[in-house]
Amino acid sequence: MTSEARTRLTVDLPKALVEQADALVARGAARSRNRLIIEAVGAYLKQLQEAWIDAQFSPMARDKRYRNEQLQLDEEFTHSDWEALKLREASERK
Repeated sequence: MTSEARTRLTVDLPKALVEQADALVARGAARSRNRLIIEAVGAYLKQLQEAWIDAQFSPMARDKRYRNEQLQLDEEFTHSDWEALKLREASERK
């Protein structure tokens, strides 16, 4: 992690969770309990952000106008996509 500004805070964790974290640190899963918590919170926040982004796209699947436009674009680009694939395959054979 970079040397970004930090904020010290206190949290109350269930004893079982702390024991699991300490066991993981002892096995080398993280450098320290602090590092494990930072990585776990970061991973969880990333997961929440990705779920939020996915949810923003969800209505598109039910939008008939959007789906029709997408099908039209797929049709319009079929030829150029095929040409690009053939060019790539030809360049890989060289």
